[in-house]
Amino acid sequence: MEKFYTLIHRIGSRRAVRRAAVMITLALVLILAGWRGLQASISRAAAVPTATARSTLPAQAVTLPPFKMQAVAAAITRLADLHTYRPERPRFGLTTYEIQDGDTAWSIAEAYGLRVESILWGNEDLSANAGSLQIGRVINILPINGVLHTVKEDENWEQIELLHGVKRDAIIAFIGNPFLEGSREDEPSPVFGQQLIIPGGRNQVVWLDPGPPVDPSKGRQSPGFYQGALTGMGSGIYILPVSPIRITQPFWEGHPALDFDTVTGQAVWAADGGTVIYVGWSESGYGNLVIIDHGTGYWTYYAHNDYNLVTMGQAVYQGQQIAASGNTGRSSGDHLDFRIRVAGRNFIDPTPLLPLP
Repeated sequence: MEKFYTLIHRIGSRRAVRRAAVMITLALVLILAGWRGLQASISRAAAVPTATARSTLPAQAVTLPPFKMQAVAAAITRLADLHTYRPERPRFGLTTYEIQDGDTAWSIAEAYGLRVESILWGNEDLSANAGSLQIGRVINILPINGVLHTVKEDENWEQIELLHGVKRDAIIAFIGNPFLEGSREDEPSPVFGQQLIIPGGRNQVVWLDPGPPVDPSKGRQSPGFYQGALTGMGSGIYILPVSPIRITQPFWEGHPALDFDTVTGQAVWAADGGTVIYVGWSESGYGNLVIIDHGTGYWTYYAHNDYNLVTMGQAVYQGQQIAASGNTGRSSGDHLDFRIRVAGRNFIDPTPLLPLP
């Protein structure tokens, strides 16, 4: 039995030795494989060129593919613009304008962004009378609303302030006014003959009546009017004197009328029934003129007609043709100058009394 145990012990020892040998062999294999992998990594790292390394490859010619035009796809393309656009700058000095066919003070003022009175006040010889704007005439255009004033002999600041309602400080401060003596700080004196722009200034607006002058105390009994009994009466309700309607100049302080665009020969109708109290040529620039007394306390005026179709004292009904429109008198184009007047007194705005579209 003792020999048996001795044999078993020897067999167990041999097995343990074999296991140990196998484990040692595997460990050596793994260590060797790891070492070879590390060497390979170090070799690859050494082969990568750095930023400062120079290439040792031989130079080769670079060949580009041939250029071919591509078809333009259907799209919105941006066009080159070789122009330089400069923004509008404010004006400080006078400019000029030549009157064209069909111009009115109102249309010119609208084009320059001014009040219509400033067109008149920028030209000291220009009035609100018919025909003061003649085709081909060159007029001044102010840079702002106001008045152009030419200094008279011995005229001082107090007189200019009183005349136009603007203080001297505002006149001196306006950059468009050149002063011939003194300086802005020393308050220069106005110089005889000098033109001053009066910013925001005003002038009196005057005009001549179409037809015979009216004495407010006499009304229709003033010289030149039909003075007999009225033969026709109106209703007090007005229709449009022409059609179609296009107003070329509205009612304003220097133009107490409505201007309607027309063509030569276009029919002019009585806006209401009444009696013709004047028909003839207006010496004040309004050409062939018709005036009707409607018997309601109002008169209507029809000016610049090519020819008239009624007579003094004639009764007319509303809508009757009384004239053919034209361009007679002092006018810048075919139109009808239409007015409504409180009998023998002032003109009123026809706009609220007419069935305008």
